[in-house]
Amino acid sequence: MRLPTPAIAQRMPASVRSQRARAQLSPGYPDFVIVEQSAAPLGTGRATARDAVGGAARSGGTARDTARPGVSAHGVARPLRARSAALLLALAVAGCAQSPADPEADAPVGNAVHSSDAAAAPTTLTGAGVFKPRTTMAIVYNRKLVPKGAQASVTAESTGGKTVTSLVVEGLVPNHRYGAHLHVAPCGKGPAAAGAHFQHIAGRADATSEVWLDLKTDGSGAGRATARHDWSLTGEVPHSLVLHARPTTPDEQPAPRIACLTLN
Repeated sequence: MRLPTPAIAQRMPASVRSQRARAQLSPGYPDFVIVEQSAAPLGTGRATARDAVGGAARSGGTARDTARPGVSAHGVARPLRARSAALLLALAVAGCAQSPADPEADAPVGNAVHSSDAAAAPTTLTGAGVFKPRTTMAIVYNRKLVPKGAQASVTAESTGGKTVTSLVVEGLVPNHRYGAHLHVAPCGKGPAAAGAHFQHIAGRADATSEVWLDLKTDGSGAGRATARHDWSLTGEVPHSLVLHARPTTPDEQPAPRIACLTLN
């Protein structure tokens, strides 16, 4: 008895095999699916453009409507077109990722400050006038030590973490030593109105924290003094200069207040 010859599957044309092999190559972009569609088995009726057109005509559409997306009218996948689309999208995404950052978002919010004194805005305080009994801008409390016509001017300039304060007087008692300090409050009708000594460091009553401007007048009653400090006027600032009857003595109570200049 002669055995039947086993059916041998007919090989697809080389062009179809090449298309199928390319369709299986993944372009590396998971958001895209490459559709693989092989040709219908030979001998069982091959899908053709004519079949697609006929099917479209029966359904009232066109060959383009009938064909599956990414598949040619011959039933063969179009991997090159899908890969091209995936590549274009990948390039667009990469371009967005490399786009310059928003300059306003990256702008420094601000510069780093290492010292509050160094970063403080420049400050200038001044006061001047002829000492009179009924004006709080330049008021006299003791006419014996502050004769009529005596006057003074004071300037405090603070910038870059340093403060320089200068006092100039005229018409005071010749060859006399006076004490002078910046105080926390404006001058008033009474000597106590100016309050306590201004202190850069609260509780430290010395020349490094307070502003002392003691001076000795010359033969005409004029004199000057300057104080320098390595700190800025920040927050609370002094509001007056008080002239004392005697120089400052750290271990003793301040001498009586004999005149006052209000600072602005």
